[in-house]
Amino acid sequence: MIILDTCILEKVPFDSTSADLLKTIQTSGVDVVAVPDTVMIELTSHRVVPQREKHEKAVQAVENFAKSLPWPATSPKPALDLDRLALHWQKRWEEMVTVIPTSLAALREGIRRESMALPPCRRVEASGDTHKIGGRDAAIWLTAVEYARENPSEPVVFVSANTSDFGDGTSYPYPMDGDVDKLSNFVHLTTFTELISRFATRSNVDEAEALKALTSPESEKAVLRAVRMTLGISRHRPVLPFEVSVCRKSITNHEDIAANDIETFMAHGFRRPPKIRLDSVRDMTAHRIGDHVWCSVTARWFLAGLISGERDGGRDTFWSSVVLPAGTTWETRVLFSPTQPGTPLTVLRTWSPQCATPAEFVNMPELPSMAEAERVWRTQLDRRGESAAHTSHFVQELLVDVGEVPLSELRGGRLPYTGALARKSIERRLRNMMMDHTAPDLDEDED
Repeated sequence: MIILDTCILEKVPFDSTSADLLKTIQTSGVDVVAVPDTVMIELTSHRVVPQREKHEKAVQAVENFAKSLPWPATSPKPALDLDRLALHWQKRWEEMVTVIPTSLAALREGIRRESMALPPCRRVEASGDTHKIGGRDAAIWLTAVEYARENPSEPVVFVSANTSDFGDGTSYPYPMDGDVDKLSNFVHLTTFTELISRFATRSNVDEAEALKALTSPESEKAVLRAVRMTLGISRHRPVLPFEVSVCRKSITNHEDIAANDIETFMAHGFRRPPKIRLDSVRDMTAHRIGDHVWCSVTARWFLAGLISGERDGGRDTFWSSVVLPAGTTWETRVLFSPTQPGTPLTVLRTWSPQCATPAEFVNMPELPSMAEAERVWRTQLDRRGESAAHTSHFVQELLVDVGEVPLSELRGGRLPYTGALARKSIERRLRNMMMDHTAPDLDEDED
């Protein structure tokens, strides 16, 4: 069990080699990388508090602007969802580490030590006043010690660069010396480098073995899962638009494609799982963890399939009916174990897809035909037509029930009153239904 302090993990960027190494150790199953939930709260607060402060400044700016106007201001104040922000950052950290609970006993002892200024808590002088701090530090320390004491057969490595409060691991003041007394399975490290050198040693991987692992059916399934989550394989799943290359004409031989045959298009996801082909790899690093070698590499993929997008000049906020065959290139940082062929590939992080060049189209998987794209497009239009007809029939029923004029005569064909008409119709139907049901009950009461 590896237990990290706040000061260690907050210096690890999400998309970094250090983060990859932590994920590698976690994925290997040899050791668990964890933080006490007190650390997770601190890490989350370090992200949320600055956002809250920025929100307060934004609200103040809106209020000051409103006061400067010669008429009443109607602009809404910016909203802030602290719970959503906290959950977002917690999920990002949990991609690297597991959270272990801080016991009630550890929290109580932390408060007691802070009140009595017992290490790792202490007194500090600020603006002429004396303050006691360190309750959270004590809770973090005691969580690591408790875990080691409750799991005597499991080595526990506590990593913290806070040597001013926790020490350097060679000796401890009272009462910390008693905390670790007779804990032979407790190890205290002070740097991230010490941690990596202890659990992971550099290794070499043959490029042919790496390519074999990356092109296996299991790896393709893992990449497709990442495509589904990141780029979307459904027009109903909102994703950020990404670049694809669309050919202006139907060409069976990719080598015949010229620069003026390709147009960049902004896609809103694939309509179905695309075909995948590995293009190239770079920045390969390998580490031996336990009995196996784990390799992380930046892999570039070709993706070819039917995409959904927005019609040229259309409104960005609405899905359009455009369906086209397209290709794109996609870079990912992936983790795999060439010494464990059955171990699935893990996508550590991804970059935005880039449109394919004519030269890259030569190695692109076969794209769907324009005829296939047209069939999907027409099927989509037919379904929308049925939906529109059903909606129109429902609205007309409401109008007949309410006795209003057709919506086409309201404000030149616009539909501003649909909601009000629906509410009025529903209220009338409920009122009639209540009258139909209450009359027999009243008769029974009179009997």
